[in-house]
Amino acid sequence: MKTAKIVIGANFGDEGKGLMTDYFANEAKKQGQSCLVVCHNGGSQKGHTVVTPSGLRHVFHHFGSGSFEGADTYLSCEFIVNPIIFQKEVSELKRKGFITKCFIDRDCRFTTPFDMMINQIVEEYRGECKHGSCGLGIFETVVRSETDESFTVYEFANKSTSAMGAFLDEIAARYVPDRLKQLGIKTIPAKWLEILRNKDNIIKNYIHDFMQMLENVRIVNNDIVDSYDYVIFEGAQGLLLDQNNLSYMPHLTPSNTGIKNPLNIIGKRNPNVEVCYVSRTYMTRHGAGRFDTECNKSDINEKIIDLTNVPNSYQDSIRYGMLILDELKNRIQTDFGNMNGTKSLAVTHWNEYTVNQDELKSLFDGFNIYLSDGMTHDDIYRL
Repeated sequence: MKTAKIVIGANFGDEGKGLMTDYFANEAKKQGQSCLVVCHNGGSQKGHTVVTPSGLRHVFHHFGSGSFEGADTYLSCEFIVNPIIFQKEVSELKRKGFITKCFIDRDCRFTTPFDMMINQIVEEYRGECKHGSCGLGIFETVVRSETDESFTVYEFANKSTSAMGAFLDEIAARYVPDRLKQLGIKTIPAKWLEILRNKDNIIKNYIHDFMQMLENVRIVNNDIVDSYDYVIFEGAQGLLLDQNNLSYMPHLTPSNTGIKNPLNIIGKRNPNVEVCYVSRTYMTRHGAGRFDTECNKSDINEKIIDLTNVPNSYQDSIRYGMLILDELKNRIQTDFGNMNGTKSLAVTHWNEYTVNQDELKSLFDGFNIYLSDGMTHDDIYRL
């Protein structure tokens, strides 16, 4: 690893991390360097949109957003794998004519369909007080991983299919009702009881997806980064959703969203590091929780069309807010700290709303500043 680019969301997510990852992968391609995208936090709830200059569009979940530029993907030990969604994405990418190598860390946790069920049952039970979860079982996977009902991807992959089935059956029969009681739900709703009665088919299909996933990946450790010249660390969510941002509890994501995980992987390796913090020209938030600068969409731009962040029953509609530049600077500086490397800021969605460029240059003096007025890497330019 000669070059490391760390792409970090500076707000609540949905900033344009996929776009910047694609941009840096394109730079590596133009330089003739081998490129790897490391997904270092989050899981299948990551939805990073990339549009090629020719108009091909994909929302990346498990694969790195540099895939269209030929970059391979490494899902690090802090990434939570979902074999169901992984296989759907493999099929989508194959239909689009793109599939690159994917490596999964041996210590990755994985989501089961029953983690997703718990997540969705709880959100439905909360009603108007729901947390705004995506319903994909990320937090429930984290909770279960701290119990005896857990294996890593490597451990599970080395079990027989009968042992896999017994493990999943135990989760469905015992862990699910116990966990729901722990969350205050003593009676499983009839709709979900009916689904659980079909658990044998659910387990069979899940094992099939898991085994199919194994045919499309290699299980490795983080030494894989040493096989590439140019490594892009693609973050999920944003700094304001970091699990340690306690003033925003409980509506956070259960992971480190800043530079902590990438630096753990880089370790004593000594690449040239650029940390690129990404923000829209305004702010957005999905789901419930504190949003100090929230405003009406019309205060930003009534004509905004977001094909990725569509309303759903768990997170409802995306919310909008104003971007305060000095607060943005403080968030970035707190995360970056005293590390050695280049600081960058990428400001996306410039075509939908603008900020004062003179103020931006003054406040972020010493930063590389990238601006984007469109959806492709060709629409990015340096300020």
